Amino acid sequence: MNELILVFTFILSFLLALYGTPLAQKVAIRYSILDVPDGKLKNHSRPVPYLGGLIIYFAFITPVSLMFTFNQQLLGILFGSSILMMVGIFDDLKALNPQIKFFFQLVTTYVLYKSGICVSLVFLPEWLDVVFTFIWILTLINAFNIIDIMDGLAPAVGAIVSVTLFVISLYNNNFLFSILSLSLAASLLGFLKFNWEPAKIFLGDAGSMLIGVVIASLSVMGSYTRFNDLAFVSGFVVLAIPVFDLLYVMILRIAKKRSPFLGSPDHFALRLRKKFHLTSAKTVCVIIAIQLVLSAIVIINFYTTPSLTIVFTALLVLFFLAFGRVLAGVKME
Repeated sequence: MNELILVFTFILSFLLALYGTPLAQKVAIRYSILDVPDGKLKNHSRPVPYLGGLIIYFAFITPVSLMFTFNQQLLGILFGSSILMMVGIFDDLKALNPQIKFFFQLVTTYVLYKSGICVSLVFLPEWLDVVFTFIWILTLINAFNIIDIMDGLAPAVGAIVSVTLFVISLYNNNFLFSILSLSLAASLLGFLKFNWEPAKIFLGDAGSMLIGVVIASLSVMGSYTRFNDLAFVSGFVVLAIPVFDLLYVMILRIAKKRSPFLGSPDHFALRLRKKFHLTSAKTVCVIIAIQLVLSAIVIINFYTTPSLTIVFTALLVLFFLAFGRVLAGVKME
């Protein structure tokens, strides 16, 4: 029975996103909810509609709400997602400043914590688990917000991460975990058709923060240490790309004595595109390939030994350090 529910959830979420996105596009154009090029960070050739995040939200919550009995964690995720959706729409309309946006991100994180979504690491005291939960969720909300810098990038990475977490959920035998991750993956895949280069519609802050908060919640809900005590690092590994971009951008901006909160073309995806003279679509394909490798390592980590987990983790750290160093040499405007 659960298998049929999961199949139905995937199909419904995918179709809602696939057929709902053109409607959102028309509404955004009619009411001038557009991302207008500014010749600086926004270099697309024409104004592009926002509201993609609204359709992903609708396609994500509808099957979950229909097919799963509400419990504390589900209510927390739905309520937290709703808060960030509204905040993101106001931000896309230029009605909020960064301080207010961050305040509501804190509120959302507290809502998730109250609903029982909290990191639980046996080697940490309980109060540190709470601190780490807040840091982790806030980091991912902003990491997916920052990585949404190129057509198709954030939804593609988000979809692969969601599918990976769905596989982990099958090992955990956690049906809520399964239905949430599968619904998000299907929603993003349906939307990706319209966000691929050249994008016909953008996620906007509403969409990128939604992806971040749901994936952050799922990564915390998952259990990775059934066979391998060190496999808890899989939560970091599967999300290495958005976290790397967030840290990378902040480090480069601080090194240039600029505020890490002000926009600049320091994102690794932009540097990768420029260094190898790629199109945006080819750049996203390269990043998708990296994400697939990360996802494969996460699945392998679930069954492997702690010593192999240490080796994999060390190699990944070295890869991202070398990757960042190479791309740091690319001169950006």
